[in-house]
Amino acid sequence: MAMLKGAADDESLLATIHGWLAEGHCSNWATTDALSTFVMTALLRRHPRLLSILRTWTDSESLWVRRAAAVSLTPLARRGEHLDTAYSIAEALLDDPEDLMHKAVGWLLRECGKTDPRRLVTFLRAQGGRIPRTALRYAIERFTPDLRKRLMEETRGV
Repeated sequence: MAMLKGAADDESLLATIHGWLAEGHCSNWATTDALSTFVMTALLRRHPRLLSILRTWTDSESLWVRRAAAVSLTPLARRGEHLDTAYSIAEALLDDPEDLMHKAVGWLLRECGKTDPRRLVTFLRAQGGRIPRTALRYAIERFTPDLRKRLMEETRGV
């Protein structure tokens, strides 16, 4: 297999990954998450301009494409990288009906909060009752019990 030469090749690789996900070649959370965190994250780290493409993935009919949009950002968010993109993706996916997406969004938000917990709290309060409870519980699991309880109450849907 020839080595990839440049950004055009990397964009082509991202399109290929999208196809694999959309066509069901990665058809469970484990294979999707592995592809996302090992391959896609490295690709995004190498070419940050590709991050803008992920936002379009949040509208996909494929659960696995939508999940990859969030999960591929978790290693970056953990290091405080590309938090604007991470929060944008998380917000776009808050209304997703799938429980596996609620878990992915919660995981992404939790990782965002590792380097900037205040920003996470602000985001959670701003989104309020729109946040699925599963996503919220994942996002706040590293907070103190008192803060977790307050956020659970403050974000309860009306």
